[in-house]
Amino acid sequence: IVVSRVPNATSIPTKALFTRDGKPIVYLASGDRYRPVEIKVEARNPDEVAVSGIPPGATVALVDVQKKETKK
Repeated sequence: IVVSRVPNATSIPTKALFTRDGKPIVYLASGDRYRPVEIKVEARNPDEVAVSGIPPGATVALVDVQKKETKK
């Protein structure tokens, strides 16, 4: 059941949302790398998050890329 719509929001999996310095971010694919991008959370449920600040169709990481790179 859709109760309300969030205009101009992009839906991402909850697993793709991370926090850096207390702010919500996603790791956006840029070529063969991922870069952190601060986003705004518009709405959420247990499976998905509606965000603004990234383009529709963007590829986001489902793991914390920064933590993964630190372990190397």
